[in-house]
Amino acid sequence: MRTARRRRTVFLTAAALFAGLFSAPGGHAAERPRRVVENLDRGLVAVPSDGGTFLSWRLLGTEYARRGDAIGFNVYKGGKRLNRAPITRSTTYRDTSPGTGAYSVRAVVDGREGKPSSALVLDQGYAEIPLAAAEGYTVQHAWPGDLDGDGRYELVVSRLSQTRDRPDLLEAYTLTGERLWRVDLGPGSYTQVGGNGANDPAPAAISGSTPIGGYRNDDNVTVFDLDGDGRAEVLAHTAAGTTFADGTRVTADSPARQFVSVVDGATGTERDRQPVPDDFVADGPSGGHFGIAYLDGVHPSLVTKLVTRVGARRGAFRVLFQTWDFDGTDLTRRWKYVVPADSGATSFHQIRTVDVDRDGKDEIADGNYVVNGDGTLRYVVDGAGHGDRFHIADLDPGRPGLEGFAIQQAELGVVPNFPWYYYDADTGERLVTGQHPADWENDTDIDVGRGSTGDIDPGHRGYEYWTSTADVTAPGAGVRNVRDGKVATTTPSVNFRIWWDGDKGSELLDFTHVSDWDPATETSTRIFDPAGVVSGARNATPFYGDILGDWREEILAETADHTALRLHTTTEPTGTRLYTLAHNPAYRLGWTVRGYLQSTYTDYYLGTETRRVPRPEIEVRSR
Repeated sequence: MRTARRRRTVFLTAAALFAGLFSAPGGHAAERPRRVVENLDRGLVAVPSDGGTFLSWRLLGTEYARRGDAIGFNVYKGGKRLNRAPITRSTTYRDTSPGTGAYSVRAVVDGREGKPSSALVLDQGYAEIPLAAAEGYTVQHAWPGDLDGDGRYELVVSRLSQTRDRPDLLEAYTLTGERLWRVDLGPGSYTQVGGNGANDPAPAAISGSTPIGGYRNDDNVTVFDLDGDGRAEVLAHTAAGTTFADGTRVTADSPARQFVSVVDGATGTERDRQPVPDDFVADGPSGGHFGIAYLDGVHPSLVTKLVTRVGARRGAFRVLFQTWDFDGTDLTRRWKYVVPADSGATSFHQIRTVDVDRDGKDEIADGNYVVNGDGTLRYVVDGAGHGDRFHIADLDPGRPGLEGFAIQQAELGVVPNFPWYYYDADTGERLVTGQHPADWENDTDIDVGRGSTGDIDPGHRGYEYWTSTADVTAPGAGVRNVRDGKVATTTPSVNFRIWWDGDKGSELLDFTHVSDWDPATETSTRIFDPAGVVSGARNATPFYGDILGDWREEILAETADHTALRLHTTTEPTGTRLYTLAHNPAYRLGWTVRGYLQSTYTDYYLGTETRRVPRPEIEVRSR
């Protein structure tokens, strides 16, 4: 079944992008293709602060790519310019002038002003987004996407029943609090219909938090503009009984049948639907993860990872990747890859899509292995097994390429070779390997359930990394720097890294509060602790990331009574000016993957030592 579709939009091919880029004979070689990114607005936000109003806005990645730092900004209130000279050293301004009026900002290039951008005013200090009535539900995950093509992000959220006997819900909201639509995933999102006993997700379960809802780490949803029309689609697992916003329902010849549905981001109606691969059908419905990757370096594709576990209790992982393209009308298969059981590749609880070899095309990282953009196995990290978390970024500015940091889990008699490892993200070579304590007696002694990385110590060049090891005498405890080794014996919170206070170093996000690590005292101090909101599973909020204002990150949390979402943004002044992180390829794709929610990173080094960031190779389609 297919519903009415929008006008079909055809992407330029990579060959067409190359056309005309060659110089005359004897000239320079062609430019690399530029990936298509969202056509965002200025993202101006106005927040009461210290007796005045704090304003911040985006420097777009496309502007920075063309003009570098040769862009200034003028800020207006009620039509009156507030700044004497164009602002060039940040994308923030604190207004303490008398009177009232609507705020706007204009870019200034070569002395000429651009069009004004209006502000989203956060009178309460945050954006309040009321949730539609759904008693007993909580928000698990949120995905930003420009659903209507106006340049401003909306939010798609998953809401789960706390009792797990009612359907999972997908809903869309604007940042000003308007509910756009609801998709009811139906009985297929909470009713188990067969399996092998180790992983029995319901076929339409999303954002899993219990074995019935998916194997705890499943997500099976993502949001992105795949067809290039400027409006994001929602991709989700569906099954018999899923009901879309217009009342149409999925029907199937078996309740165990699983599908990938393309949902119109603006209306919540289904645009196309395809069955998932049937390789694992004998083991029952599969859990897994969704994400987005630019497999050809230009156009975004959907990545679906199907996971089942063969055997009783906690069986062996079986993993299949299927990638998809959507042209505005049809969802089509790109390639399929079944991870060989004897390869040593081990599934983690999330995937990452990132260009590990810097050729402009993305690869798919999953735990201790990476799959190339053409559906072939790139590498398996020697000696590594299963862990819960891993991170990939430019962790060492003095070393070419990207690096990774991963932890290793020990439980139920599964003993890893080492507790953690720091590695080359392009080749999988282990650069530094942790060691188990010499006198460990049981799994608990060597299990590492969490690990994080960020630039939290400006006294050492590059990022630090640390784990959740509680025993400060254990070899894996403390904080290590990528160049200088162990730099602290105690350990900060291990959930997320966040850019919040205005410098280029990292702060720490855990539950709903932000802390700053002091390397001198090896202690943390809370610098932001909002009232009235709570975190969800694994002390995580539904989302955090740079979706408003300047380059720093916002925190989206649910109110304690589960009736609303609140989006908090920093009001700390900063002299650092960067293009919006949402236009950085690796960072933006980090929003499209979930599982166990992870920190997001840029594909360039962003830390204390950063002086000038590289210009991104991106372009937008005109609205």
